Amino acid sequence: MLDQLSSFFSDFNQYERVLSTTMVTFSMLGMGATLTVRDFVNTLTAWRGLAVGFVAQLILVPIWAGLTMFVIGMIPDGFGGLTAAGAIGITTGLALLAAMPGGSLSNLLTFIGNGNVALSVSLTAVTTFVCLFATPLVLAALVSVQVPGSFAIDKLQIMLDIALFLIAPLLLGMLFRRLTHSKHQIVFTKIMVRASLVLLSVIIFGSLGAGRLQFGPYGWIGPVIVALFGIGALWLTRLCTFACGMIDRDSLAVVIEVVVKNGLLALLVLTAMFPSDMLVGKNEEDARLIVAARDGCMFVVLFFGAFSIVAGSSFSLRGRKRRGRQAETT
Repeated sequence: MLDQLSSFFSDFNQYERVLSTTMVTFSMLGMGATLTVRDFVNTLTAWRGLAVGFVAQLILVPIWAGLTMFVIGMIPDGFGGLTAAGAIGITTGLALLAAMPGGSLSNLLTFIGNGNVALSVSLTAVTTFVCLFATPLVLAALVSVQVPGSFAIDKLQIMLDIALFLIAPLLLGMLFRRLTHSKHQIVFTKIMVRASLVLLSVIIFGSLGAGRLQFGPYGWIGPVIVALFGIGALWLTRLCTFACGMIDRDSLAVVIEVVVKNGLLALLVLTAMFPSDMLVGKNEEDARLIVAARDGCMFVVLFFGAFSIVAGSSFSLRGRKRRGRQAETT
C-alpha cells in the first residue's frame, strides 16, 4: 500500500491531467443539467449587466492583474519571505486567475445574497463560452513576459481543452436536462458535483504528496498579495457597477461573478500550460523557473479559491442584510 502511494506521488505529473480533465468534465455536466436555452435568452434582457460583467472580467481584472504583477516584480528578493522563484510563481498564478471566467459557485452565493440569480447564471454560462477564445489570449498576454527562458503558452491546446472538457460537457448536461425529469436532474447534478469535488481532493492530496504545494517560497507576503488582488478586483468591479448606475441586486451578481473564479478550469488549464514532458530538453535554469511558475500557479489557484469563497460569502451576506434593512424601511 505504501509502495503504491509512493509511486502515485512520484508519478503524479502523469496522473494530474487525467484527473483534471475528468474533474472539469463532471463539474460541467452537473452545471449543464441546471441550465436551459432560456437562461441564454435572458441575456438579451439583461444586456446591461452582461456588458458590465464582460468589461470587468475581460478588461478591468486583467489590467489589475498586470499592475499587481508589475508591483511584484519590484519587490526585492527575500522581502517578506518571497523568493525570486516564488515571485515568478505568484505572478504566473495571478495571470492564470485573471484569464478565468466565473464559476458556478457564484450562482449559489448570488442566490444567498438575494441578488439577480438570472443575471448570475447568464454571466456564468456566456462567459464560459467566451473563455474559449478569451482565456488563451489573456493568459498569453500576461504570462509571456513573466516567465524567463523558453516558456510559451500553447493557445491552441488550451482552446481545445476548453472546447472538449468544458463546453461539450456543458451542452451534454443541458441535453440531459431537456430529456429527463426534474428528479433525475437533481440526482445527476449531485452525483456530478460530488464526483468532481472528490477528484479535486485527490489532486490536492497528490500535489501535497508530490511536494508541489510548498509555502516556503512565498513567505507571508505571497498570500497577502493574492488576497489584495482579490480585494482589488472586487472593489474595482463594485465601482464599475456603481458608475454604470446598476441596481444593488444586479451589482451583487456581477461582483460575485468576477471574484469567484472557476478554479476547476484553472487547474485544467494549468495542465495544458505545463505538460508532463515540458522539462525534457530544458537547461537547468529554465527548468527551475518553469517548475517555480507551475507550483506557484497551483498555490495561487487553491489559496485564491479559499479566499474567494470567504470574500464572496461575506459580500453576499452583507448585501442580503442591507436589502433586508431597506425592505423594512419601505
